[in-house]
Amino acid sequence: MEGSLKRVATGAVLVPIIVAIVIYAGPYWILAVSAAIAVLALAEFNALVQVHEKDVAFDRLGAASGALVVLASYLLGPAFLAPVLLSLVFLFFLYSIISARRLADSSLDTAHKALGLLYIALPLSFITPLRELPEGQWWLLFLLVVVWANDTFALSVGKTLGRHKLSPEISPGKTVEGAIGGVAGGVLAAFVFAGLAGLGPDYLQVFILSAGIGLVAMVGDLAESVLKRSAGVKDSGSIIPGHGGMLDRIDSLLFTIPFLYFYLTFRAVHP
Repeated sequence: MEGSLKRVATGAVLVPIIVAIVIYAGPYWILAVSAAIAVLALAEFNALVQVHEKDVAFDRLGAASGALVVLASYLLGPAFLAPVLLSLVFLFFLYSIISARRLADSSLDTAHKALGLLYIALPLSFITPLRELPEGQWWLLFLLVVVWANDTFALSVGKTLGRHKLSPEISPGKTVEGAIGGVAGGVLAAFVFAGLAGLGPDYLQVFILSAGIGLVAMVGDLAESVLKRSAGVKDSGSIIPGHGGMLDRIDSLLFTIPFLYFYLTFRAVHP
């Protein structure tokens, strides 16, 4: 009960702040927030790697590299993204070569940090470009509303009606009924928000897009559960009271952010 109250209280504080940033903040503020989220999420991600001996300096390098990817992608342009990623992976290997760690730890940690750039930093680099699309602030809010509704309905439906486990080895608490309820709740929230925000009368598009976001978000949630399950932890961190870590809060967004961005840009080219 105490955990639920803390969760609700934290949400009541954070949600209005997030909404205000999405609607009113300029691109450089959005970029700064995205970079900060990348650093925090990657710091938690780095802590999940199963090595015998941690390397604090390497962990800090991996987290800071995430911010560099987010910043470089926007400030230098997409053409520089691949060189930046390759340079950072090169730097990771160089650090591993000159460090005095066990070979197995060094190899696993290097691969883990390279994955972190693709899994966390790269998707977050699409937040600012998504925000700058026509009506981008409303589409970004649309995404957040659908994902939040998906999480809320999945949790409530799963607790009340859940009977069949969705993936017991990866996430024992998730059920098929909860997953269906989450997608349905996200679609319902999408129709309400799209109508209020004036995102167009194409109801078929709203249905397909919101259902797609719900399914992709589910994969993102389960993907992080794989990481946490293998590391033997319940949450990636505790930075957000009642909600766990930063990675716990953005796991459903990591694949849905680029999903929505590419959908909107493809639709603009092929209306």
